[in-house]
Amino acid sequence: MPMLEVLYAGQKALSAEQRRAFADAAETIFQQVLGTPRGRLRLFFFDLSAEGLKEGASRDGPVPRSERALGLSDG
Repeated sequence: MPMLEVLYAGQKALSAEQRRAFADAAETIFQQVLGTPRGRLRLFFFDLSAEGLKEGASRDGPVPRSERALGLSDG
């Protein structure tokens, strides 16, 4: 089952309507490009504050793999 992780940083959190519209568009793309049946794509939305993405921002604990892969941290 394909999975898509969406990281979003903005002033306001995504609304349910925005998430649904993104999910619908992603399902269509996955269906057209990969042949993934509708309803089989799993989406995970993570809202990150813009403050947390500033260079030098500190945090406790390990850096998530997704942030390392996207170059959002030095960890």
